[in-house]
This record gives sequence, structure tokens and C-alpha cells, in this order.
Amino acid sequence: MSLENTQETLQPSEADFAVLPPSQGWRKTFSALRNPNYRYFYSGQTLSLIGTWTRTAALGWVAFQVTHSEFLLGIVFMLNSLPIFLFAVYAGALADRIPKIRIFTYTSWFSLLSSLALAVMLFRGPVHITYLMIFAALWGLSMTFEMPSRQTLMVELVGKKDLVNAIALNSAMVNSTRVIGPAVGGLLLASFGAAWCFLLDAVSYLAVLYAIHRIQLPAAHYAPKNVKADWKYSLEGFKYLKTNSTIAQTVILLFIMGLGGWAYQSQLSAFVVTQLHLGAQGYGWLLALNGLGACTAALFVAARGTHIVRVSTLYSGACIYAVFIILFGLMHRPVGAALLLFFAGFGIILFFSVGNSLIQTQSPDHLRGRLMGIWALVFGGSLPVGSFWMGIVAQKVGSGHALQAGGLFCVLGAATVYILGRKNRG
Repeated sequence: MSLENTQETLQPSEADFAVLPPSQGWRKTFSALRNPNYRYFYSGQTLSLIGTWTRTAALGWVAFQVTHSEFLLGIVFMLNSLPIFLFAVYAGALADRIPKIRIFTYTSWFSLLSSLALAVMLFRGPVHITYLMIFAALWGLSMTFEMPSRQTLMVELVGKKDLVNAIALNSAMVNSTRVIGPAVGGLLLASFGAAWCFLLDAVSYLAVLYAIHRIQLPAAHYAPKNVKADWKYSLEGFKYLKTNSTIAQTVILLFIMGLGGWAYQSQLSAFVVTQLHLGAQGYGWLLALNGLGACTAALFVAARGTHIVRVSTLYSGACIYAVFIILFGLMHRPVGAALLLFFAGFGIILFFSVGNSLIQTQSPDHLRGRLMGIWALVFGGSLPVGSFWMGIVAQKVGSGHALQAGGLFCVLGAATVYILGRKNRG
């Protein structure tokens, strides 16, 4: 199914932006930011994500300091992702029935109050691991409902013309804050303590809430939808996968890349210590270069726009990642490893940015939330499984070989999907 054949008639929000002149040159890379609504959204999300990554860094630190147990540390982060397994499909259905901006508001307040509560508890003294588990699950629950509504809100902020650009810029923002947030978290942890990390996260949500207050959406966004919210409605996205081979293929490839690709981050710290013989500072530089490669890929997609949103680009991204992570696993010199990790980051974000864009641009408006719920389910569900099997391999043969095994899995998995897809088309 071609992209052109799936374009819907302009929605009110898109018509509002249709008068914007075409962007040229470097401005084309940031064309979505011409829309005032998206500028508010982007600014608020940037500040909030710095707080979120700061909180994530602090959560892992506090959990290990309290327990000195790698097992319980893993349980904390497992509980953080568990709500995605349980509620992602329902959250996607909710985003198709309730105004997305309203869900986004509720989840922002929920996360703000959760972070504020834990900050207050830590200011009063150490907390038991049970409380950390509870808060990790609460943040995971908030993220589960926030993700489909936030992702599908973008089309109503910028219209379909700039949707691919908006998704790519959002990916660049996530990856740049992934570098900044942990660095800020490390400074706060060392200088003031973990409580200030969670307080910073709580305060950062005020930027999102202010942005939501300034965003102006058409009345159609708030119009009630008279649909029966049963299981049949919630699972309609899965039925649609049978009729759209492009989205189905994208979801399958996402699962493969989650199992063997994105899980590479779980072994980076061990690889840095055991094979590159670097300390925390070297680990930080490697992460920064990995994030820089990811941001470069996201800006590349933003500049190219719909021209690059094709299934073939998914295979290109998967192959770029796989080749460079396999070579990375052989490295013993930091400079060469950093260069290879830059390109591995480029490949994997090229894959995820284009995959997200493919699903959103090819989804019917009334199903977009449920299909992004499936995206969240597959992405969130594959990560812990991938980290688990990669950890077992690393324990037996080393983290370098585990990373290579992940890259090889991605190549073989993508090749299998491609060959089966050609046979079906034949």
C-alpha cells in the first residue's frame, strides 16, 4: 500500500496549517516548529524529558544503594515496564476515544505528584525498597497511558504535511535529553543527593502543563466519540494489521529490533569495563557519542521527510545498526569503539524514527491510537526479553560477543521477514 493512497482528507487542525509556505534549505529540517502548537509541545517536552532521564538515573542509584542487590535492581526496572504489558492496548484504545490532550494532562499531573511524593520522602530520610518498586510501577503506568496519546497528538499539532518531520524532531529531542538528563542526574546525586533529582523531575512537568495550557486545538479534538469501549473495540488495531501489510511488517521488524537491537544498551556498561577498560568518564563519553549518532539520524529523517519513510529504509537502518554493533563487539580501543557506536546509534534511530512515521502516516485517523498502543506493547515487551537473553549470553561468553549475537539476530530476523514478504507478494 503506497503512502499516497493512504492520505486522508485534511482534518481541521491540518487545514489550519495548510497556509504555511513550503520550507526550503536548512529550515526544512525544522519545518514542524513553524507551528505554534508544536513549539509549545516541543519546548515543554524537552524540559520534562531532562527531568525524566534524571529521575531514571537516580532511581537506579537509590535502588542499588538501598539493597546492594542486582536482582532487586532488575525487579525495580521490570516493574517500571510491566504496565506496558498489561495496559498498552487499552491505553491506545483510550487515545482514540478521549481527547488526547486531556490524557496527556492527567498523566503529567500523575507523574508530577509521584515524583514530588518520593522527593519529600527522601528529604525525610532513606526509603524502603518497597516504596521504590511502587513508584517505579506508578511511573510505568503513567508512561503507558501517556505514550499513545502523546504520539498521536502530533498529527493534530502539525497536520499530516509536517507529521514525519515532527516525529523525527521528537526523536532527536528524546536522544539529546538522554545524554543531558543522566549527566544532570549524576551532578545532583554527587552534590546534593537523590531527593533533588526527583524534585527536579516534578518541577520539569510544570513546563509540560504550561505548554498544554498554551496549545490551541480545534473544537473537533474535544468532540465526544460515541463508541462502545469493549474488547472488540480495543483489539480492532490487531485486526487492521491483517489488511495493511506495511504496518504489519513494521511491527514485526520492531519486535526483532527490540529483542536483538535496542537491548544493546543493557550491556554497554559491562563492555566498557571488561573490554575497553574504561571508567565512568569513558562510559559517559561513549554514551554521548551514541546519543549524537542517534540525534544525527533523527535530524536526517527530519530533513528528508516523507521521501525516506519507506519499508526499505527500515531494512537499511537495521543493517547499519547490525554491521556496526558487530564490529563494535570486536573493539578493544576506545576511539574506534566510539566511532562505531556513533554509527550504530545512527542506524537504530533511523529504524525507529521511520518505523514510527510509517505507522502514523498509514494509520486511519480513527485507529491511530490503537495502532500506536500496539507499537508501545511490542516495543516495551521486547526490551526486557532482549535484555534478559543478552545478559545470559554475556555471562557465558562476554558482553562483546553478546552484542555481536544481537546484531546477528537483527540481520537474520530482518532477512527472514524480507524473504517471507517477497514470497507473499509473489
